[in-house]
Amino acid sequence: MLAIVGTVPDLQFPLVGGQAKLQGKAIRVEGHSVPINRGTPALIAAAIKTLEAIGRPAPYVYLAGDIGLGEGSRGLYDHLVRHLPHADWGVLTFHYLQPDVDWHNRVLFAIGEMRRRPLLIADAGYMYAAKMSGMAEEYDLFTPDAGELAFLADDQAPHPFYTRGFILHEEQKVPDLIARAYRYKNAARLLLVKGKVDYVAGAQG
Repeated sequence: MLAIVGTVPDLQFPLVGGQAKLQGKAIRVEGHSVPINRGTPALIAAAIKTLEAIGRPAPYVYLAGDIGLGEGSRGLYDHLVRHLPHADWGVLTFHYLQPDVDWHNRVLFAIGEMRRRPLLIADAGYMYAAKMSGMAEEYDLFTPDAGELAFLADDQAPHPFYTRGFILHEEQKVPDLIARAYRYKNAARLLLVKGKVDYVAGAQG
């Protein structure tokens, strides 16, 4: 079963865990609703419809409210550390969480305690945390756009804000950035690079 981890931009939204449902233009989890605009709710909505089309159950989601201050993300990290060792997911997808290397590593250790290791997918802020921690190779799939790929390709940048200009200016050279990300061990087993032309690549190209 697929599980999705992320945040929503609403400080009043509590930390919840449960199977997601579509309700009009909103996602509903454990009695709480959030509109489908962008970010993690949009990802969840797309996952629900995709799984429905192939006859699979809707995803289980872990959600918390966070407007960028990190409180919701930290609560979610803590929840994952305590609950993942007892979970049994086939695929675990991480989306918008405030990057925190220490908490990221604790979550990876918790995943290591699971009965079976799920496929690990990371996008957005959590992908940054995976790269910043030096643990990118623990993941099965990253889904960056060209700008995020530039950060993965920069072996010196500790944060996307510090991605070096000469690399940012190479965004049209996606294959070169992919090769650079793998050279410095800053990429997952597979990359799906989103853009006008999508790229699927591994360490061998």
